[in-house]
Amino acid sequence: MDAIGELLKLGAVGLVAGLFSSVLANRDHRYRVWWEKRVAAYQEAIEALSDLVYYYDVYYNAEIEHRDLDEKFKKELEDFWGPAFHRVRKGADSGAFIFSEDANKALADFVERDYDPEEMFIEHIEKRLSAARLCLSKLIALSKSDLQLRSSFLGRFL
Repeated sequence: MDAIGELLKLGAVGLVAGLFSSVLANRDHRYRVWWEKRVAAYQEAIEALSDLVYYYDVYYNAEIEHRDLDEKFKKELEDFWGPAFHRVRKGADSGAFIFSEDANKALADFVERDYDPEEMFIEHIEKRLSAARLCLSKLIALSKSDLQLRSSFLGRFL
């Protein structure tokens, strides 16, 4: 009877240890998957903003230098703008689900800027370039703090 009691104790200890390690592993896995999704979202938003900065920068420099861009190059630029702006808009729409509140606010502020029909084209491009650069720099800075890996429970003891 004493041997059976010892076997039951060992079984209980094994069961508790197995459940504890399973819970920790599951928690760590969910955190890592969530972190990877956030990294991908930040990376996509930063790449899209970088494309928009390039687009606005080329148009701004052409306007400042009073030169026309050839139609083929304009088409290539439009291919930058369309998908990039929509990726930033989608990022802003996903909101605080993926991004931090500050990052979400920076994206939303960038997307919500309206075009004023009374302003000249160069003023519009200059404002958009400035807004895109500001949003890009904010998002890069915020991604550094938002995506820092926290040490796992077991990592603190190893």
